[in-house]
Amino acid sequence: MQTTRSILFLILIVLFASCGHKESVSLRPGQGGKKLGGRYTLNEIRGNPSSLDPVRMNSKVEDDIGTNIFDKLVENNSKLELVPELAKSWEISQDGKTYTFHLRTDVFFHDDSCFPNGKGRKFVASDVKYSFQRVCDPRTLTSGYWVFQDIVEGANEYFEKVGKAAVPDGVTGFKVVDDSTFVIDLTKPFAPFLEHLTTSFGYIVPHEAIEHYGKDFFQHPIGTGAFKFASWTPDEEIILKKNSNYWEYDSSGNRLPLLDEIKFTFIKDDKTLLQAFVQGSEDEDFTIPTESFEQIVTPQKELTSQYSKFTLQHVSAMNSYFMEFLCTSKTFSNMPLRRAMSFAVNRENIVKFVLKNAPHSIAEHGIIPPAFSRYPIDEVHGIGYNPDSAKHWLEVAGYPNGKGAPAITLSVYNEPRPMQIAEAVQRMWQDIGLNVSLQIMQSAQLLDGSEDGKLELWLTRWYADYPEPENFLNLLNGRLIPKQPGLKSYPNSARWNNERFNDLFYQAIATTDETKRMELYAQAENIAAYEAPTIPLFYEEHYRLLQPYVRNNPLDPMNRIDLKYVWLDKP
Repeated sequence: MQTTRSILFLILIVLFASCGHKESVSLRPGQGGKKLGGRYTLNEIRGNPSSLDPVRMNSKVEDDIGTNIFDKLVENNSKLELVPELAKSWEISQDGKTYTFHLRTDVFFHDDSCFPNGKGRKFVASDVKYSFQRVCDPRTLTSGYWVFQDIVEGANEYFEKVGKAAVPDGVTGFKVVDDSTFVIDLTKPFAPFLEHLTTSFGYIVPHEAIEHYGKDFFQHPIGTGAFKFASWTPDEEIILKKNSNYWEYDSSGNRLPLLDEIKFTFIKDDKTLLQAFVQGSEDEDFTIPTESFEQIVTPQKELTSQYSKFTLQHVSAMNSYFMEFLCTSKTFSNMPLRRAMSFAVNRENIVKFVLKNAPHSIAEHGIIPPAFSRYPIDEVHGIGYNPDSAKHWLEVAGYPNGKGAPAITLSVYNEPRPMQIAEAVQRMWQDIGLNVSLQIMQSAQLLDGSEDGKLELWLTRWYADYPEPENFLNLLNGRLIPKQPGLKSYPNSARWNNERFNDLFYQAIATTDETKRMELYAQAENIAAYEAPTIPLFYEEHYRLLQPYVRNNPLDPMNRIDLKYVWLDKP
């Protein structure tokens, strides 16, 4: 039965739709029956990015924007297969330690005042070395050092010495052979290495832009991508414009991108966003309000009649929701307490009653979601809901029935869905005698606080950076925790360190046999599942509403926002 609130909400949407209007768009005929031009508008509900400097990108919103501004050596296509981008081809040596990339010679950086006469220069191999070396330079406040740490020859030495002593050769494993040939030498075989290069830390930037804009480069990015940065109005919008000199063409012979402009908005309320979508001012809605989900999507995952004019996309996501503990803190270095709190969480009730069965499934294993079809997820035995076990482990932790337990704060994004989850979990912990308060934060503040070790417990989610389970397990890689005090710990913000886990993890990533590698990943994750540095909650299902005129914008398990192929089939 619909609640009065739901009925009023639907009436409000209808009113918005009836008085809304769509922006007039002039489109041009293209080859293959496609139409060129127009603006595509989409929303980032998490709010403003913290930075558009690739070395400091550590959130989905930043990568969503960055992937349209920058290019990488290699990329994942809509089927999540590795494909060439700035590298036309590559070879891997027989011992798996040397990667040779043959680069495109027809690529130019965006036109910008940082270049002589404002004309973007040609991309060359030295740009790759410069960009990758910045990722290994702590002076850039890099969040991406882990991409090369312990993997590329000389990366660790450079990170530790640069700024303190001369490092004339830079990272010795990055080698410029000539303008169109770049070589990377690894310290040892690393099976997912090419996937590491598909992250935002693989974006290529020109040194002229860094030198020209200095500390302001984070809000004036220059790359070789299909769209150029145009403007940023904080809390309102970011505008990207078509790069008319982009190197790529589609299968019909149209020069990409097909759109003239992208507009990212920052509407923070999912109900307001849905209204804007129905009204026509947004071309997609990736965030369906939880309380309206059943009025929009049927149990068969089709649109209800009142929304049938739109297009619904859905796919099992490479995305998990979980909570993380700061395992080096006085409170949560206590492993029995972490287990007690995990046993107390009724994931099934969260999925069914709080989230209206929108997720793919409850997280009854670890943090790696079932969207990885080759991963033996059933071999990972997580912690399920068991109030008796929760009370047992709470007593083992030294707090029988919660007596004497410290006050606990759960930090959470200032978004509707995470707050709904946090409030439900808060009540579940109260049932076993734990007093937990909520701290509501902006996403950028929460990310910074967790990486800086200033939060003890937080609700988060992890979108796969690339389609390899290693990307999730790397969140628990103890060898990535910085040795120097005061440095950010990313991606292992939990600062959990288990040497047996680390050994299995590193054995796995050196194994080229995929079946064996997946088995080793599962063994490692079982260790983490027992010690509970995280509390897995559920595995996500992606849903996206599109306007009926949007073409060629597939939804993949990573929800990659690559808009260079999108076109609008409007009159």
